[in-house]
Amino acid sequence: MTRDELRQAILERLDTCALEHPSGHQGSKAARYLILTRQGGAVELMFEKGPASAPNLWAAERYVAELLENGAFEFRRAPASALFTTKGKDGKAQYGRHSALKSMKELSHADLVCIRLAKLGELDQILEHIDQGF
Repeated sequence: MTRDELRQAILERLDTCALEHPSGHQGSKAARYLILTRQGGAVELMFEKGPASAPNLWAAERYVAELLENGAFEFRRAPASALFTTKGKDGKAQYGRHSALKSMKELSHADLVCIRLAKLGELDQILEHIDQGF
């Protein structure tokens, strides 16, 4: 499966099992979602869908930390403490994350994990984990 085919399959899966986030999608760059869990929770996810970016899924660390402990996923942490710690060319503090996250109530200032999805099955594992636990 090519990267573009993977990206399309991920978007189709998310469109099937999640709701579009109230703030909508961000054009060709990002897709924002709400996952409604069996326990009645609502979990925000953001997927980078742009052709120039890797197929990255952003989630609050608290929802996926246990799943990531097994080492089966490629990911990086994006702690809230790192927000606004770098300055742009204009000297102003920069958000420091994908701009699509700023309008998401839960994800905008939380400790996050950015997971690089290599297979559609990885997304399925993440969705199942979130659905069962929250």
